[in-house]
Amino acid sequence: MFPQEPDYPFNAYETKAIRVENGTLIIKPEISVYGRTENDVYSKWDLGSLCTGELGTRECIQTSSGAQILPPITSGKISTKGLFSFKFGRIDVRAKLPVGDWLIPEINLEPLNHEYGKDHYASGLLRIAYVKGNQEFSKELYGGPTVFDKEPLRSIFLTKHDSSVSYWNNDFHVYSLIWMPDGFQLLVDNLPYGTLIKSTDLDESLISELPPQSESWARGTPIAPLDQLFYISLGVRVGGINDFADSPLKPWKNSNSKAMYKFWQSTLLWHSTWTSPELVVDYVRVYSL
Repeated sequence: MFPQEPDYPFNAYETKAIRVENGTLIIKPEISVYGRTENDVYSKWDLGSLCTGELGTRECIQTSSGAQILPPITSGKISTKGLFSFKFGRIDVRAKLPVGDWLIPEINLEPLNHEYGKDHYASGLLRIAYVKGNQEFSKELYGGPTVFDKEPLRSIFLTKHDSSVSYWNNDFHVYSLIWMPDGFQLLVDNLPYGTLIKSTDLDESLISELPPQSESWARGTPIAPLDQLFYISLGVRVGGINDFADSPLKPWKNSNSKAMYKFWQSTLLWHSTWTSPELVVDYVRVYSL
């Protein structure tokens, strides 16, 4: 499928980017021929009946027009949606994260039924591990809840854990999230690095600028919207308009309608950094509390 709002990454998800070798899951993003607009053969991309998005929409079929190019990257994403979901427990994921500019590992828990709404992460997202692929960011590990798509609320509840020794994406680590009825704990290699407890942390942080969806949370528990069934998702996405702040080194601006085109124009700069762009997952384990 072609991922859409709220982050609009610069990739499509296809099964050919996913493989299993010796019991290990590998999801590897690659440059797609559909990102090239020189030839009319590649002006339309239809994922067909196997598309996991809504058929007949931009989630499954896109056409290029001028600077509005087709996604230049093919990547992959798999999930347990419809097969396995849970509420409260511990999840451990042993994985090696991608190395390369503008790569974003997706090791998440996503809401099954979107009880509080689908837009702007109204029903929440739980990041088990999040390390940007750029070398300058890859000593920074993040984990925790996301309950809004724009900063500063987007990352206000994420916990940051800096590595003083090496880059997180150089080797395998076990990333863990303990999800309790009154809060969360984050661990890496079984060492705790962050805790978020009850609604007090949420309320105090949001008191000056509540997101629009906060009204719907009132019908939930103290940790709403993170009190419903969630499923596991694993993938790699590229670029987009929310995960990377604008800077002189970034080839696109988040507010620019030509963001994906600007990204594609700078291919020679970023593609050489994709020395190990794949997400490699050794195992995923879930435990009840």
